[in-house]
Amino acid sequence: MRETLDVASRFSFWMYECNLEHAFILKGQSIHDIIMRRKAVQIMIKMIQRRLDAILHWNISFVGGFLGGYAILSHAGVFGSAQTGNLMEMASNVRFMEWEELGLRLLAMVIFACGVIASYMLTNYTNLHMRKLAIWVDAAGLGLTALLPDWFSPIAGVYPIFFCSAFQWGVYSGADGFNSATVFITNNFKQSVLGWTQYALTKDKEFKRKAVLYSNTVLMFFLGALLGVTGVAAFGNALGACVGFIPLAVARIFISIGELPVEDETPEETEEEAEEMMEEAKILEKEEKKKI
Repeated sequence: MRETLDVASRFSFWMYECNLEHAFILKGQSIHDIIMRRKAVQIMIKMIQRRLDAILHWNISFVGGFLGGYAILSHAGVFGSAQTGNLMEMASNVRFMEWEELGLRLLAMVIFACGVIASYMLTNYTNLHMRKLAIWVDAAGLGLTALLPDWFSPIAGVYPIFFCSAFQWGVYSGADGFNSATVFITNNFKQSVLGWTQYALTKDKEFKRKAVLYSNTVLMFFLGALLGVTGVAAFGNALGACVGFIPLAVARIFISIGELPVEDETPEETEEEAEEMMEEAKILEKEEKKKI
């Protein structure tokens, strides 16, 4: 009988050790997984922060493409992000004496100029966070455009886009030391072609960096325009404008990530983290002993 109890006791103790060891393994894996996930998130945040200027520029170029694509498809080909086409149409209005349309286009030019002035004044004479403000101005412009009635002239219907595009251009006018507009694309395409040509001839990595920045700007603008025309085709003029809130929200998230305080772990922090793991292991061991 005593031998039987002794065998049973040793078996129970062995099972306790096995359960305890298994619990430690699971706990260790759980702690390790948490630490690894946290480090992965920190690495991602640091990567975004390191390239935030370019990432935001490409994101806002996507928004610029959306504004252009949306305006063209929803308002009879009126491109609300620049004045070149508007001036050409004004010349045509003068030639054929279309005074009403000339007046509408002249007002569009004034509104665009107001956007440029507003962005300049607020940038240089206030402490406002202009990158955040430009996102809200774009959102307001899209929202107001969606609310305007369909019977509005196609030109007047994109007045809000004339303003917010100009404002956006004044705030997001370059990245990584390069001048680059986010609301029209001709110069970006030119600089992209020049950058790759210069890199092919010299193998200078600075030209490659330039080419990559401008090429991605062109690509993101095109993708944004594609989303703009797709939104109008799928949801109509009003709801199609609301699709533009998506890339604006993404840009706002990037800005928030850029403001996060992320620092490299010091040896002291690593040691402290190891001590916390040991404390958790001891607490687990005590809890397991209480259960026996």
